[in-house]
Amino acid sequence: MDRFGLVGISHRRASVEEIGWFARKPGSLAMLREALGVDELFHVVTCNRVELYWVSNERRSAEQVLGDYAAWLFPGDEARQEIAYSACYGLNGDAVHRHLNSVVCGLDSMVLGDDQIVGQVKRALVESREQEVCGAWLGMLGDEALKLARRVRAQVDYEQRATSVSEVAALLLREEVRERGGAKVALLGAGETIRILAPRLSGWENAELHFVNRTVDVARGLAEQFGGTYQSLADFQAAPVDFDCLATATAADDPLVTAAQFDLLPTTPVPRLVLDLGVPADTDPALAKRPDVRRFDVLEIGTRAEEGRREAELVTRKVRPFLRDATVRFREKIFRRNLNPIANRLRESVHARAQHEADKWLSGPMAHLPLEEQELVRQLVDRLAEQTVQVPLVALRKTLRELPLGELLLERMRQEGRRAAGIAQG
Repeated sequence: MDRFGLVGISHRRASVEEIGWFARKPGSLAMLREALGVDELFHVVTCNRVELYWVSNERRSAEQVLGDYAAWLFPGDEARQEIAYSACYGLNGDAVHRHLNSVVCGLDSMVLGDDQIVGQVKRALVESREQEVCGAWLGMLGDEALKLARRVRAQVDYEQRATSVSEVAALLLREEVRERGGAKVALLGAGETIRILAPRLSGWENAELHFVNRTVDVARGLAEQFGGTYQSLADFQAAPVDFDCLATATAADDPLVTAAQFDLLPTTPVPRLVLDLGVPADTDPALAKRPDVRRFDVLEIGTRAEEGRREAELVTRKVRPFLRDATVRFREKIFRRNLNPIANRLRESVHARAQHEADKWLSGPMAHLPLEEQELVRQLVDRLAEQTVQVPLVALRKTLRELPLGELLLERMRQEGRRAAGIAQG
């Protein structure tokens, strides 16, 4: 199993900007494979993760590959290469298989059960096969993970459960837009939370985004990136653009939005939705008492996220038996793939020796037998040889399974067999 490796970066440990640095798609996977010194690879890029899976017959460690990968991505940029070591993760061996299974089953996604990742992994495998950098080992890893995803999703009911404050906020905003039949959403701030909310609302049917920030250039940049209008914080406080929903997430020490701003807005029969994700609060808590405002602070939204996490854990518990079974199945496939060439060589050797002895007897003491009977003798010898070879094969399988280093010994036997075959052909 230690031939498998993985390096990646995701929402678990990195910001949106950092993930974006690694999302650059390699023009040639064959060139990337050569640069990393591995034998097989495939490259997965999603909106919240970039992962590189590989097979190395030389057993390159994740740390070695990560260093080469960072140098390949950011040549001469030592600062970003250093960030790669702190923001990225690397795995070898069994952990790679377990991680990929969790990913395709939606357990490692921002939204539990997100099924888009299945198609993204499938496309990554297809692309790697088309560029001839995905061989038998990595193909087996990916194909088995996709089979597991189909089994799990056929038997486990995934419902959309928001498990973070940002996810809850996004769902609340989208529900509000849907119920209103369209809405203008003002986003105050420019940090990670706003950059998570914006892409989830951008392009959503009848959702119009309006970005507000202290620095008007930052607000303009967000509007250009995600689509929408913009306004400086000073202008918003003096003359706010009319909105239906407001989400705030800043690090300000005092409230930035007070009743004064709402007094400047036209009256509406439907209360405006305010989601305050700031700590301390970005909006005056007194707004919650106004009949024209529905305000939720970060603790109220956090309570909803915690409920989602508890529900998600119950779903995850249902999936874990599938993951354990998949690990056992995959290790058995690896074991058989390693053992088959050795078993075949042993079988061929026994059969060749048996046929040699049969030829000696049929050309000597048993030469008087008719051809039909000689053929029966050969068939009998062949069957006896097959039955005879099963005894050492069963013992070999049992021994290798029980030995702590059985898999390593099996691989060494394969390598010696390939070396011997090469010498014989030479």
